[in-house]
Amino acid sequence: MTTFWGIFTYVAIPPGFVVLLMFLSDVPILMQVASKVMRAPSPVTLGNLRLNVAVLMTAFCSILLVITYASVQRAQAKTQKIGALERETSNLFYVERNNWISLLAVTLWLSAWRLEVLYRQHPQRPAFSLNLRPSKAVWIGVGIAALLLADLPLCRLNYQFQIYSYVTPGKDKLQASPLAAECSGVYANEGGKCSEFCQEVRLLSEERMASVMFARRWHVLGRWSAEVFDMARDVQQDSSHVDQLFKKKACVDVLKSVDKSNDMVNAFCLVLAGVAVLVAFAAFSQGFGDTVETNLHRD
Repeated sequence: MTTFWGIFTYVAIPPGFVVLLMFLSDVPILMQVASKVMRAPSPVTLGNLRLNVAVLMTAFCSILLVITYASVQRAQAKTQKIGALERETSNLFYVERNNWISLLAVTLWLSAWRLEVLYRQHPQRPAFSLNLRPSKAVWIGVGIAALLLADLPLCRLNYQFQIYSYVTPGKDKLQASPLAAECSGVYANEGGKCSEFCQEVRLLSEERMASVMFARRWHVLGRWSAEVFDMARDVQQDSSHVDQLFKKKACVDVLKSVDKSNDMVNAFCLVLAGVAVLVAFAAFSQGFGDTVETNLHRD
């Protein structure tokens, strides 16, 4: 995740800041260049909404903002517990940093998007007036439904983000320790010098379970769908599941899979969440078409 945030910071924030400054400069040629960059040609159109740099960056950064905000709430709750470990405080710092990075990116691209619309808005339109005809109300309903649909993949993405933040660092640390090799094939109930190692692995397994429950508490529709999926697989997400895991596998084997995840499913959920947010944007642009300038306007 460190690599991801390092890349995201430089890909999302400096370009958004530069484009925003170009619009604020009030220099015609700079504003024209910024407008062309923001409206890079795209063959995909959703109603009044043409997918371009501004739309895609705003949607992607918004998804990250929701996920990182959830992570901040969890990290704050952990640090408030008596006897909180040093790593919990460290995690709070990083997740808060990521949340502020996401918020800054959303602000930059959303502001640039709006300024680009105003740049092409000639002549000025009348003052805002809300006119919700039945057809517009339907589009607004579609937008709300799309946002609710986005809750399903966001639940999965939030869970995966929690795993990367709270489980993977501990796994990497344990795998790098000498005990990882010495305790190969040792089960948790065997005791001995590997008992402490197995206990650390169990804590990571319980942390994974806590990540599951945290993500489900944050996403109502995601929780319902996940519970239905668990019922279909006859799986219970509780401490008994962890107990069964340590009875079947050696501690080292449990450690190897403690942050295991289906990358294909994660990628699909990321795409689905992005599409749902874009559909919501398109529906709202139709619903508020009289008051919101869309990016299909031609000079």
